Amino acid sequence: MALFRRLSTLVATLLLATTGGLAADQPLTLETVIAKARAAAAADPAALAKVRSLRLEFTSVDEKGGSQGRMTLTLAAPGYRHQLSAVEEPRSSTVVCAGRLEGWTTRQTSPLNPKEIRPVTFEEFRKLRDMARDDLAFFAAPAAGEGTAEYKGLTEVDGVATHAVHYAYASGFRITRHFDARSFALVASDQLTPARELIRQKVESFVEVAGLRFAAKETVTIEGRKSGEVTYGPIQVNPALTPGLFDFPSF
Repeated sequence: MALFRRLSTLVATLLLATTGGLAADQPLTLETVIAKARAAAAADPAALAKVRSLRLEFTSVDEKGGSQGRMTLTLAAPGYRHQLSAVEEPRSSTVVCAGRLEGWTTRQTSPLNPKEIRPVTFEEFRKLRDMARDDLAFFAAPAAGEGTAEYKGLTEVDGVATHAVHYAYASGFRITRHFDARSFALVASDQLTPARELIRQKVESFVEVAGLRFAAKETVTIEGRKSGEVTYGPIQVNPALTPGLFDFPSF
């Protein structure tokens, strides 16, 4: 009888281990992956909903280490986006902005030269606005009517097992994110260039700001070929916004 009890216990233990393994192998849902990714992005995930604006400064270099300039990206709810790019040689500054009702670009080659201004098409404006919404969403699915998110299953990025989520916005903006299968931290983001080439931004390191986790450095590849690196900093959460920053410029 004692032997029977021991055998029964062993069988039960093996059964529990087997069913537990099967449960662990069950595919995750979109909602679960997003919830875990948001939890990995903040010590208190509830704090993500309190982010109404962001300002990120970053520098980029090409595959040979040559400077590609410095950028300042300012985002604000519900979908405002202002990106200032400055390069030294040849000296110029360019702004691409999605404001309240329209989008535009400006370019200036010298403080003494007048700014060139060009309104963007409505289609481009919609994409810029969705890009702002996406960045401020911290991996959450688009709101109803604005787009969709789809869990694509397990993938791999440079030997790291990941969960892939594809975000598709009504404007045509598309991005696929790969989250670490263990920690659910962001590993890489994929987009297609206008020439339909895959551009990947792979996260190399993180920095914590105001309890939120941001990429500190990324490697950029196009169709698997390294094209450069991006280094972020400083990053500001809910910064004071310059009055009129998102207004159509007047001269």
